[in-house]
Amino acid sequence: MKKTKRLFACLTLMAFSLSTAHADYTLNLMKGSTKISNDVYDLHMLILWICVFIGAAVFGVMFYSMYHHRKSRGHKAEQFHENTTVEIIWTVIPTLILIAMAIPATKTMLELDDVKDAQMSIKVTGWQWKWEYDYLDKGIHFFSSLDDASNQVRQVGSGIDPRSVPNYLLNVDKPLVVPVKTKIRFLFTAADVIHSWWVPELGWKKDAIPGFINEAWTSVDKPGTYRGQCTELCGKDHAFMPIVVVAKEQADYDAWVQKTKDEMAQGSDLSDQKQDDLVAKGAAIYVKNCASCHLPGGEGVPGAFPAITKSSVVTGDINVQANLILNGKGMMPAFGKMLNAVELAQVITYTRNALGNAVGDEIQPKAIKVLLPEGSGTIASAKEPVKAETVDASVKLSLDELVAKGEAVYTTNCAGCHQEDGAGLAGTFPAITASAVAKGDMTKQIDLVMKGKGMMPGFATTLNAVDFAAVVTYTRNALGNKVGDFIQPAEIQSLLAKAPKD
Repeated sequence: MKKTKRLFACLTLMAFSLSTAHADYTLNLMKGSTKISNDVYDLHMLILWICVFIGAAVFGVMFYSMYHHRKSRGHKAEQFHENTTVEIIWTVIPTLILIAMAIPATKTMLELDDVKDAQMSIKVTGWQWKWEYDYLDKGIHFFSSLDDASNQVRQVGSGIDPRSVPNYLLNVDKPLVVPVKTKIRFLFTAADVIHSWWVPELGWKKDAIPGFINEAWTSVDKPGTYRGQCTELCGKDHAFMPIVVVAKEQADYDAWVQKTKDEMAQGSDLSDQKQDDLVAKGAAIYVKNCASCHLPGGEGVPGAFPAITKSSVVTGDINVQANLILNGKGMMPAFGKMLNAVELAQVITYTRNALGNAVGDEIQPKAIKVLLPEGSGTIASAKEPVKAETVDASVKLSLDELVAKGEAVYTTNCAGCHQEDGAGLAGTFPAITASAVAKGDMTKQIDLVMKGKGMMPGFATTLNAVDFAAVVTYTRNALGNKVGDFIQPAEIQSLLAKAPKD
């Protein structure tokens, strides 16, 4: 009896669980909160019922024929070849059905692409792994990332129950705010790889592709919060770049715009901070922006993402590190575009005094601000090559001096691909260690570094003569190589002067 009661209780609990779970899911498309999403839904239902009717008719005739013309009732199969009437019927009817389906489908597709007469425009740029929004007619710009609560929970070994976090992995720190009943034109692109911007209740999704601009539009009917995700497999943190759109009444939207502009005009407090404060606040910025690649403990991923712990960049010249973080390199994005001067100062100081490092120095927000354009929190262009600065190339340096200077140049310009120890990435970036180029004819190596080849850019316009001579000498006399030769900046200056200009 007790076993029967326990079984009954288990079955009741299972039935309750299934009934509650069923309430969270549907078997059809959602109608959404925009006219276009409802048009897509209506088109879907129209095509669905046409297909249901065709299926029912075809299978009905088939089952009827099989039942009423079976052999047990004395029927014999007719023997015939070709029937013009039947062939005309089964050609004309499907054609009419396709036309009936094509007319509303074409109308809806044209409506989806009709971005004219938009009342405002928003540019959306996909990054690994966050979204950048530019209100082109308002001068508002910001990045939207996974919210801190979800980011903490999703860390390996966090021990936090994801169900305790509202909208886990579907919430952001800065949502996209739009007005209701306003036609909004979206421009989509990407800074690194292909992403896809999708909010189901808007009724469509659009790919964000590097080097291309895709368009779409929406007009949200009622205020509310609408959530979506990136739907293109864009890398290791693809699952952690959600989208949140908050639709507001026009008056509330106007108030948000004014508040946001005031905050942007006010800027950040650039006053000096204690090193302990910089480190403490930098920890959260590191977790949010850096830990995905370099890992929470700073150990990195061998062969893919360099370690922060005991890194020659992090423990070396702080200005070199700041330049790398602001401008990015290789797979590393330009954080000077994403973070303000205060956040950059905090995270740089944190990496140098935590994660197994104890350099003991710091950089203040004012020093970072000098490297950023006047009046903004972003760098002017993260992708434009840095022009070689003018230096005195007549100075003569010893082999040891060139090697010492070349290490910093290599770390900033080459280590992102060839790795800090020169080991390279097999099948992608060749090793510097024991390289036939680095150990062979120096003039051929200089020509390669100057002009570039394949994925390797030409450094003729991005390095000055001293840095150029230093990095070439460094690669030939470090990283496991001991060629013993070197070249002076004056010789490089002469070669750079003769190099063709773009």
